[in-house]
Amino acid sequence: MSGVLAVGAAVGALASQAARRLSSSSPTNSQEHFFKEKNVGILAIEVYTPCTYISQEDLEEHSGVSKGKFTIGLGQEGLGFCGDAEDVNSLALTVVHSLLEKYQIDPTEVGRLEVGTETLVDKSKSTKTVLMDLFPGNSEIEGATVINACYGGTAALLNAFAWVESEGWDGRFAIVVAADIAAYARGSARPTSGCGAVACLIGRDAPLVFDPREKATYAANVWDFFKPDHSVEYPTVDGKLSQDCYYQALEAVYTRFCDKLCKNNPGMDFNASSHEYVVMHAPYNKLVSKSFGRLFFLDARKQKKEGKGEDNPAIDTEWLTKPLTETYTDKALEKVLKTLSKDSFDQRLGDANMASKMVGNTYTASVFFGLASLVDRVGGRGELTAGKSIAVFSYGSGAIASMYRLSVREVAKSSRFSIPKMVEALKLMDRLQSRDKVHPSELDLALETRARMHRAGAPYSPVYPTVGRMFPGTYYLNGIDSKWRRSYSRVPLDAKMEKSGAKLAPPIVLRMAKKDAISQPVTGKLQVLSSTEDGKADKITESRRRIACVITGTAAGLPGDRNVFDPSNLQRLVDGETCITPVSGSMKSAMLEKCVVQLKKFPDGTTKRFPVEVEDDVIKLAAQLGSFDLSIAYGVPSGLAETMDLAAQVAVAAGMEALKSAGLVKGRSNDPKEWMLEEMYRDSTGVVYASSFPAMDAAVGEVMRFLQSKTVGAASSMRLISALRGRLLRASEDRELSDDDEAAFARLLTRAGEIEGNADISGVNPDSEYEFDRKFLFRVLVLGNAQLAQLAGCRGPNTQTNAACAGTTQAIAMAQDMLISGRADRVVVVAGDNASGETLMPWLGSGFRALGAATTAGKVEDAALPFDKRRSGMILGAGGIGMVLETELSSIERQRAAPQSFEIKARLLATQYSNSAFHGAALDRNHIGSELKRFLSEIEVIHGVSKAEIATHGVYFSHETCTHASSASSCAGNEIAALRFAFGVELLSKLLILNTKGYTGHPMGVSFEDVTAVEVLLRQRVPPIPNFREKDEYLGNLNLSKGGAYACRYALRFAAGFGSQVAFALYATGQYE
Repeated sequence: MSGVLAVGAAVGALASQAARRLSSSSPTNSQEHFFKEKNVGILAIEVYTPCTYISQEDLEEHSGVSKGKFTIGLGQEGLGFCGDAEDVNSLALTVVHSLLEKYQIDPTEVGRLEVGTETLVDKSKSTKTVLMDLFPGNSEIEGATVINACYGGTAALLNAFAWVESEGWDGRFAIVVAADIAAYARGSARPTSGCGAVACLIGRDAPLVFDPREKATYAANVWDFFKPDHSVEYPTVDGKLSQDCYYQALEAVYTRFCDKLCKNNPGMDFNASSHEYVVMHAPYNKLVSKSFGRLFFLDARKQKKEGKGEDNPAIDTEWLTKPLTETYTDKALEKVLKTLSKDSFDQRLGDANMASKMVGNTYTASVFFGLASLVDRVGGRGELTAGKSIAVFSYGSGAIASMYRLSVREVAKSSRFSIPKMVEALKLMDRLQSRDKVHPSELDLALETRARMHRAGAPYSPVYPTVGRMFPGTYYLNGIDSKWRRSYSRVPLDAKMEKSGAKLAPPIVLRMAKKDAISQPVTGKLQVLSSTEDGKADKITESRRRIACVITGTAAGLPGDRNVFDPSNLQRLVDGETCITPVSGSMKSAMLEKCVVQLKKFPDGTTKRFPVEVEDDVIKLAAQLGSFDLSIAYGVPSGLAETMDLAAQVAVAAGMEALKSAGLVKGRSNDPKEWMLEEMYRDSTGVVYASSFPAMDAAVGEVMRFLQSKTVGAASSMRLISALRGRLLRASEDRELSDDDEAAFARLLTRAGEIEGNADISGVNPDSEYEFDRKFLFRVLVLGNAQLAQLAGCRGPNTQTNAACAGTTQAIAMAQDMLISGRADRVVVVAGDNASGETLMPWLGSGFRALGAATTAGKVEDAALPFDKRRSGMILGAGGIGMVLETELSSIERQRAAPQSFEIKARLLATQYSNSAFHGAALDRNHIGSELKRFLSEIEVIHGVSKAEIATHGVYFSHETCTHASSASSCAGNEIAALRFAFGVELLSKLLILNTKGYTGHPMGVSFEDVTAVEVLLRQRVPPIPNFREKDEYLGNLNLSKGGAYACRYALRFAAGFGSQVAFALYATGQYE
């Protein structure tokens, strides 16, 4: 930083006054001062925290956590923060310059300057050297920057005490600076962020005196909190270990501290109540209160060990003899100690803790903020009087800790430094109250802006916040030049601040935040670890906020005899009501016409052909859709409805019903406006459509209509008669017919004319020419996702996926990706297929029959046999589902606006989809097993939910289709083998297995399982496995559902599709924490 830097006219003006003071106040003129009582200690103290802060109560609401999570759970009230316009150097410049000004310290009066920080902006150049610009003409200043997590400031303080107390002291003051920006990645640790700096003036004849004999220290090598990655400022934290290390360090130094005090004060006994006040390092204040309570516990253990006095009846003897480490997580003991220590805590630490509660964690500055808060509040009441003592505990991860005592001393009224003068200069509570409270979202914007600065490189120009939102006298970063040199400026003391309440982040920050959100990784473990690097507990909270989403709407269009969208459909799925019925005779004939041949392979390598030639060998059962009308139900214009095939129509209808279920549309009539989203939701609502045969119904139907028009069977009688006469003429040598032949043709034509005339009257015209359907292109190109978007006004991301029978589950995973990447606030997932319909079943049914994958049983109870040894193949189905997935924040905001409009039905915790790259039809059990194992492992890492918890408190929705070419190749055989590999035999025996295809048939890309999973979690009831009689020994012991009430927290879904598609999803109850 250049010498041109304006350090303020006040600093230069002080120089002339300083020369006079040095002769009178500084004890350098006589060696007698070295032999007098030194009273080394703190002469003055100054603090700085940024102008802007957020309320922890507001942050709770913004984060969607339970009320009291941060205010009670952490014990915090506010959180000070800064963007990229401030760094540790600027914080230090601000607080030191303010100290010099307020106490009129001439720069030449300072002989030592030492900084404690862990917020490094350079691996070599120290913050101390940057501060030297505040001391023009004084280059003889000892000290450097000290680094050891939160302990650096205390190390600098003890060094300064030792220097002033030593015979080498030259009579000048020492300044100790502790400055840090505590920044955490998104997650449960982010509310423990903070920002601040403290500067202490050290010298002799101090009002707060330090005795070097009254100090204890502890040091150890632990990896509880460290910052190994220089590309980010977020730490790596082992949350549980960090708390344990804090306790261990406190116990060690407290015991040694008390022993030293007893040694130096014979006949006196020291305990937690021996000092009028206590100041402790405060990452968050709940830890401070618990730690202070443990001092009472240590006192009780010492008392029992030494046999002094009576045991405290509130503390069980068992606790007093347990190893200390075994008591750290004992909630019963914690409760007892909290009660025992509450009054003492309020009396001794209440005032000291107030500032850190309002500012947050300030790392090295934390313990000094506590001291400043104590001086400001107790001193302000005139209660910090001579003779009172303050026990101070400082801790830094890694780990080093110290405990020491400060004693309040009466000073002469003429002294430059006193407790009242500190109070007058600090006015700490008033300054904290004058800060600008901003919206909680500003914290994320600020820290993400700082993160971008760390990644940006040089040169760099800060953008957040603007200078007008800083206190007068605040230093800020001008920029970083191409050689990585930083320059700083100061907000003038007479500057007027901008009006509070406005957005803090300028537009450029909002644009960059949006860009970052779009480009972030969006799947599974990668997403969480990319933004959360501070321990398992933080990953759990982070996953709640970003990975998990809530399900607010569900719908199902079922096959069978009832209305396709019967209001009881979801209940029917949970109850296990069959939707399977016999197929028509014409459908059987259509399949016989396909001349299907099944090829069977035998163990000896031979093959045999089995032609399907009789009706007994064709498919006899299916789950087929009834009719429904989009125009009647939803007011869809008939012309628009005709542009959709049946699969798209049922998907669109399911989407409409799901939106109604989610409270996003009213849906009270068939007025199209009743099914349209409100304008505020349109741009943030996306659609994903899954189908195994998208537009295939339309395409095959149109082709068949064309072909039929060209066959003999489709021609009129008159055309056939004329064609026959023409052929006879051409065959005749003289190209003539006999009179009898001509008369016969005339009679035939007359009769045919009469018949076709009657047909014209009835409205049937078999002789009409084939005409291309103008809506064909719309049917095959404008699929259900686009049609639903048009009808409901969903202007967010919109796509279609075909993962065969894994389609719906994959679509749900894609929707989750959209939500966690910030592309949408909610996504409507729809699926539709009509594999058992009139057009496709003759082809698809024949295809599965040729593979030997379709059952030919004639009764439902003999055909729908999931996991039963008698199973012989699948039953084709059809239908549609709709599901509304939403970010938790979006659902909370909507519930606030209209509390009764909908409920959170369940949560989607995790999804995963991949491809086995194995076979067109067969399942790769090894790959599926390893993928499931990976999925479960990542769930435990990210969400803290173990596979044991899923097995004992969850249900499993199987893919089982009842195909059974052989035990080893069957769908169930591969699926159960994969489950056993991932869960193990014991846990698999506990996992309740469910199946819906035994009731709905196999609807291809439509997964009734995913919708039923949500309803099962909501209703706490399960459908039974249908028609189960004979155990398949190959599958082993399985916990198959018997139906009825069943308490569960989780629902695990596995889906597989032709082409080696694999997808998983894990759902949880809406109350999941």
